[in-house]
Amino acid sequence: MVSEEVIPESFTKCLARLGIIAALVEGFGIVDLVNARLPRLRHRTLTHGDVVLALILNGLGFTQRWLYLFSAWFENKPLERLFGKEVMAADITDDVIGRTLDAIEEYGPERLYQEIISQIFLVTRLGYHQVHLDITSFNFYGASDTTSTVHVAQGYPEDGRWGLNRSGLGLIVNQAGVPLFMRFLSDNGDDKVALPEMLARFRSRVEFPEPLYYIADPASYVGDSFKKIGEETFFITLVPGTTGEQQALLRRDLPLAPMADPRYSFFETESCYGGVHQKWVVYHSAADHAKQEKALEKRRSKEDERVKKALAHLNNREFACEADALAEAERWIRTYPLYEFESVSVITRWQQAPGRRRRPEKDGVPGAVYLLAASVRPDEAARVAERAALGRFVLATNDLDLAAEDLLARYGNRGVVEHGFRFLNDSSFTISDLFLENNGRIEALGMMMTLMLAVYSLGEYQLRKRLEHLGKTVPDRAGKPTARPTLKWVMTFFDGVVEYHRYDPATGTVQYEGILNMSKRCWDVVEAFGPICKKYYS
Repeated sequence: MVSEEVIPESFTKCLARLGIIAALVEGFGIVDLVNARLPRLRHRTLTHGDVVLALILNGLGFTQRWLYLFSAWFENKPLERLFGKEVMAADITDDVIGRTLDAIEEYGPERLYQEIISQIFLVTRLGYHQVHLDITSFNFYGASDTTSTVHVAQGYPEDGRWGLNRSGLGLIVNQAGVPLFMRFLSDNGDDKVALPEMLARFRSRVEFPEPLYYIADPASYVGDSFKKIGEETFFITLVPGTTGEQQALLRRDLPLAPMADPRYSFFETESCYGGVHQKWVVYHSAADHAKQEKALEKRRSKEDERVKKALAHLNNREFACEADALAEAERWIRTYPLYEFESVSVITRWQQAPGRRRRPEKDGVPGAVYLLAASVRPDEAARVAERAALGRFVLATNDLDLAAEDLLARYGNRGVVEHGFRFLNDSSFTISDLFLENNGRIEALGMMMTLMLAVYSLGEYQLRKRLEHLGKTVPDRAGKPTARPTLKWVMTFFDGVVEYHRYDPATGTVQYEGILNMSKRCWDVVEAFGPICKKYYS
């Protein structure tokens, strides 16, 4: 049998956004640090640091393909450019990935991540004196072992898929959204217990030259939960509406003082809620007040209709005695705290049928039923108190010396950890469903997911700072100039960027010709990232 002749031809390799990711990883020194901590035990083409780079390239490539499909995904990528040495797609197998995950698990995922992030912060000099904590969970497919400290269990599913096992990931991030600390958790754990323990563990591993501020979730503001974080940490949180003391404070007539930001005014007081001496600051937002006032008018109109119908139903009910009717009237009015009875009385109706006997009712008249004749009106005092609370919210802190304006500014960036979790659960970042054989590899992959988030967040932070420094902008999704783009959006500029290899029939060889489809906005982004990034696109 004669085999077909393979005719050489020109081809391209998809570089796209991968050059940006590789440049960030190189700039942070992640590959060298991983190789120093996880040395190779045998001679292999890829080091553990190379595999970590491959994982990050695949995860941040937003491929919408499962993370374990490695070799196929890397087949049309310029691997020599990305890895800095000769690498084949066939070298990146699931066995190679598994060995690296095992090495990470043996070294300690939390320990390795802490060492990597410490080095990154030495390079970038970002601050970590203000942190945010939260926990999310991920679906788990496959058999679960019992040798790990993480116990995969069926916890509460936000996506409604009760039949799947789940594991949790707790993150502590700084004000730029960069994860400073990670910990994989059993999904059936209690957040109110896990979060203070994470914070204590983080404090024991990191030295803080400045006071540490913990921006807490309002859900954790329960009982004596803040006693557990220690006196060396200042907390800042929104006091939840379920707190009776907060409700009373919001409805009071308070002497609000103006702030430098004309949109806000404030009032300071102190509290010992949960046994912790703390400052409470009531803020009034003019913008929120206007929005809530419009919503209040609509809500009251609907409530009036609802009360009118409910009152008609109440007046048509029959009771066995007058006492029962009055008791039901009192119970009913309590369900509508913004209304009061204008009048309420009981009327008697005779219902005995001709020629029919009825047993005399207790405390009643034979053959009689009792009905309410009630009318209601708005409770003006309650409505005034409700209106007084419009646009108001209460922040609490145990730093009694923190100024009201600084307190509001520190709390204002509270959404960074939720942004990180949205990133990890993004459908285009397809690793929130874990297909692994043992819990040790789950913890190792959790560390890798957190590292990907760190690279992404730091890349976005550096890009924005550099654009601001250069005085440049890039077009946003609406085509308008912005100096604060998301990194994911900027990466779409590079869709279609390829490495071109041309076949020369005269010599019978394939030669590298260069990078194609680099637009002006692509070069603006490359210039903003600096010389390391330029190397990958030159």
